[in-house]
Amino acid sequence: MIVVLIAISCENDGGTSKIETTKGGVPNIQKIATTDQGLNVLVLQNGGDVDMGVTIDIGLGEVKSMDIIGLYTKDGVTEKGILKSNVTTFPTELHVNANDLINAFSTLNSNSDFDILDRFEISADVTLINGTVLKLYNNDGTTLYGADIANSELFKVKQTYDPACPLEDASLFDGNYIVIEDTWQDYDIGTVIPVSYNAGTFTFKILNTVNPYINNPTTSYILVTVDPTDNSVVAKSNEDFDYNPGYGPTTGTGTVSSCSGDISLTLAFGPYGGYKFSLKKAN
Repeated sequence: MIVVLIAISCENDGGTSKIETTKGGVPNIQKIATTDQGLNVLVLQNGGDVDMGVTIDIGLGEVKSMDIIGLYTKDGVTEKGILKSNVTTFPTELHVNANDLINAFSTLNSNSDFDILDRFEISADVTLINGTVLKLYNNDGTTLYGADIANSELFKVKQTYDPACPLEDASLFDGNYIVIEDTWQDYDIGTVIPVSYNAGTFTFKILNTVNPYINNPTTSYILVTVDPTDNSVVAKSNEDFDYNPGYGPTTGTGTVSSCSGDISLTLAFGPYGGYKFSLKKAN
C-alpha cells in the first residue's frame, strides 16, 4: 500500500485531540458521467428530483473506511453533513438526491430552499487501518489539506456541483425584464421591457414596444436563438430599427443564464458594434 506525505489534520478514532501525521490516506471521488453534473436548481424548485452520482475509491494510503461527507454553501455559509457513514467497500457508488440533501443539511427544509447561488460538494473523512481518522474539511468547509492534494492528477478528493439548469426550451425567457446595461443608450437603466418566448423553440424576442428612439417600435424586435449546450446566443433583428434613418440590421452575440433567466448581449447596429445590452428578469 502506498504511503504519501500529506499535511492534513487528523484525530484518534473516537477522540478529540488533533495530532500531526506523516502517514495518510485520501479518497478518489469521480462523477458518474450519466448522472447530473451540476445542482439542477430549476428542477428542485419545481418539486422534481436530481441524481448526483459519484464513484468512491481509495486514492492513496492504508484506508479502512470512509464517511462520505457533503459541503453545502448557502448565502455564503458552508455546512458540513454526513451523506453515508462507514463505507468499507471500494470502489463503491453513491447517488445523492433531493431528500439526501434535505436530510443532511439544516439550511434545507424543502425543495423551495434551493437557490441558484447555492453550491454542493462531495468529499470524505478517512479512517486508516491503524484507526486514525483524517478529516479533509472543518465543519465550516475550510480545507485541511494542501495544494499538492488539491491539484493531484492521480485522484480527486472532492467533486463540486455548481448550480445548473438545463434548458428544454427557451420558455424561461418570457415576461418583463429590467435594463441593467445599455451602452447604445436607447434605454435608461432600470427601464422595464417585454421579452416574449416563441413556443416550442429555443428562441425568444426582445420587443421594442417601449423604445422611445425608433419609428417602428411595435413591429420590430430582436430575435435571440439559444444554444442549449453552452447557453450562448446569437441575435438578429427581424427588420431594421428605424432611427430616421436606420443603420441596417441589428445583430449580436452573447449568453443567457439558464438558472436566473438573465440575458447579456453585445450588439451591432448596422456597422456600429460592440454595444453592451444586459437584462435582468424582473421578479
